[in-house]
Amino acid sequence: MKLAFMAAAWLLGVLVGLETSAPLTPLLLLLGGSVCMGLALRLRGLSSFPAILAAILLVGVWRADSVSGPLPGLTAQGTASVSLKGRIVSDPELSGARVGFTLDVRAADLGDGPVPAESKVLVWADPPDDLVSSRPPPYFDYGDLVSVSGRLDQPKPFGGFDYPAYLANQGISGIVFADSAVVTGEDGGWRAWPYSLRGRLSESIEDVLPYPQSALGQAMLLGQRSRLPPELVQDFRSTGTSHLLAISGLHVGVLVVMFVAAASWLFGRRGQYFLIVPFIAVWAYALVSGLPPSVVRAAIMGSVYLAAMALGRPGSILPALAFSAAAMSAISPEIVQRVSFQLSFAAVGGISLAQTVIPEWPRPETPNQPWVLKPLRPIGLALMISLAAALATWPLVAFNFQEVALLGVIVTVLALPAMPFIMVGTLVAAVLGMFSVVLGQWAGWLAWAPISYLIGLVEAAPGSTVQTGWAGGWLVIVWYSALAGLLLLMSPRRTRLLWERLGQWKAQSRSRQTSASLIGAMPVMFSAVVVAVGAAMIWWQVGSSGDGNLHVYFLDVGQGDSTLIVTPEGRQVLVDGGPATDSALSALSDVMPSNDRSLDLVVMTHLDADHSRGLIKVLDDYEVGAALTGVASPGPAMYAQWQAGVERNQVKVVPVSRGYQVDLGSGVTVEVLHPGPGPSFSDSGNNGSVVLRVTYGSISFLLTADIEAETESVLVSGDAGLESTVLKAAHHGSNTSSTAGFISGVNPTAVLVSVGGDNSYGHPSPAVMERLEKQTGAQNVYRTDLMGDVEFVTDGAELWVNTER
Repeated sequence: MKLAFMAAAWLLGVLVGLETSAPLTPLLLLLGGSVCMGLALRLRGLSSFPAILAAILLVGVWRADSVSGPLPGLTAQGTASVSLKGRIVSDPELSGARVGFTLDVRAADLGDGPVPAESKVLVWADPPDDLVSSRPPPYFDYGDLVSVSGRLDQPKPFGGFDYPAYLANQGISGIVFADSAVVTGEDGGWRAWPYSLRGRLSESIEDVLPYPQSALGQAMLLGQRSRLPPELVQDFRSTGTSHLLAISGLHVGVLVVMFVAAASWLFGRRGQYFLIVPFIAVWAYALVSGLPPSVVRAAIMGSVYLAAMALGRPGSILPALAFSAAAMSAISPEIVQRVSFQLSFAAVGGISLAQTVIPEWPRPETPNQPWVLKPLRPIGLALMISLAAALATWPLVAFNFQEVALLGVIVTVLALPAMPFIMVGTLVAAVLGMFSVVLGQWAGWLAWAPISYLIGLVEAAPGSTVQTGWAGGWLVIVWYSALAGLLLLMSPRRTRLLWERLGQWKAQSRSRQTSASLIGAMPVMFSAVVVAVGAAMIWWQVGSSGDGNLHVYFLDVGQGDSTLIVTPEGRQVLVDGGPATDSALSALSDVMPSNDRSLDLVVMTHLDADHSRGLIKVLDDYEVGAALTGVASPGPAMYAQWQAGVERNQVKVVPVSRGYQVDLGSGVTVEVLHPGPGPSFSDSGNNGSVVLRVTYGSISFLLTADIEAETESVLVSGDAGLESTVLKAAHHGSNTSSTAGFISGVNPTAVLVSVGGDNSYGHPSPAVMERLEKQTGAQNVYRTDLMGDVEFVTDGAELWVNTER
């Protein structure tokens, strides 16, 4: 069981690392504390295994944190036109007149010319005429190199379904409704032929089975759901069995158990050679389904289960499965958060563990066995396996989808025995149909009967669901803890071994607890405690920035601009850096923890020195995830210094224009309203400034940099949403900006003026201040020269303001 505990520690560490941003220093300190504690335990003659588990957990945290990117690289507002180049990495599906596919983007043009990009988008496109005339539906193929032009949208929830989270679990950041999609080449690689085989099998299923049985066979065997009748899909949803339509570990687990039972009955259990049959069945199923990641993961877990059986150690199934999950998360830590991975692991784990506690029913060769038990054994086995899978997965369904069908478990238990017959029968019919439609139709009766049974079952079952918004993480923890305890009680041998080991540990602890060993261990134990406390203090200091609210700090940097945005989960974005080399460094030291030297994003609105000079030192002293800029011209004096700082620190620079949008998580978005694509319409560098709108719930902030009346007029007359709760007055309150029409269009509740005291420019203009105070009232106009740093705090519904003085 040590392997299971080690895998659990690793997975817990990965989850912690994905949910937090852990700096390296406290991790190293805690790791050192774990080593010291392990040495102390060994000096006292005790097991150092707890310290090993702690070390594994910390390494898991580091692994997850080391691969979490700062921000998604390709997002834009729905009205923005984009041109993308990439490769199709999914099985295209025809829906109406359009074809949907996932595009792995390699280059993107958001209006300022093509730039390299790494992202995935869901594309809906009309197939061009040349493809329609030369290829069968769905016309596009896996591996096609495609150039797409169209509108990039952000997915939105609908009908209570969190569609953005669903796509994010697949690594998809947006949806493109294409005006044109042109195939420029092919790059399918080795996975092209499984997808080609899948397409041929799909066509054969349509030839050998009637509708809607053919549509359900395609969904359960190949994962293709586009042909399912909408009313049938609704029946599956209302009965809580829609998970049967998505290929996952549940399908693989049922397939493994049924093939193990059938192979052992046909060939016997001698030599374990019978396990080759379910092994081949599992990977054949993964192959014909197109090798999607969810099925590959489930097939790996199923193979681990079969390996444990082959070694004659069914008790090692859980540790082996846990180890396989840990190994997969070591390669891709983010899969731990994917619902598909969780459901696959739970289903395979539940089915595997059920095998170890199901009583050995009389086998066919048992003497004097009543004949009636022979047909009942496979039926009872199927029902018990189905119940195990349902009990292992329902808390995850309740937690992630916020609803559970009242009869979902019962209907699932009744439906699962038909699944292996549906999958095997459909596969046999499809393969034969590829050679002879008549043979395929004859064999299709093997699949038609169980498919019809399943359709009749979900149609007849009453559809009634219970909303489970109350189901939190506590339900998952309590349920699986209770199942673990139940499994121990049902296995007296394991319970006895556990108590024996506890007794041995206590006896060893008493016999070896001498004063000499205690004195020898004291320095090491003291070191461990000191290191752990120090790490905890540092970690607490770093983590204190994320408190569930959005913080927007307008920093007092003198006659210039600098704004720090801290999201509810602690992401940090710095907009401009002030006029002096150390302007931003000094201001940030007052609002950020002293040992926090990282920023997810910096935004350089334009190259005027009072905005950009302080950012260059930030690039040198902070770890910056990426830098957003407008269209930078080589003319300004700061251009060479900025470029040198970017190259010196190898910071990724992303040129942005109107329509570009960044999702900061927790519902916080940053949208670029200006400049537009193409060359600037004005000779003034100020009018080329990047204008941002930050939104969290019903509260928004408009950051206008140094734009002047000319740009304000363009923004007011355009279709960009200007209305914002807080306005940062443009150009330090200069009379070149903050026109009456613009202020009216923004309609702010509060205004911030970033300005230096007694500056030589006469900022802010009295006329501008009069207009601003008329809009919001004098009490809601804040100035950094009079109040120092000004902090706005919001929970997305209410707004609070804190001033330095």
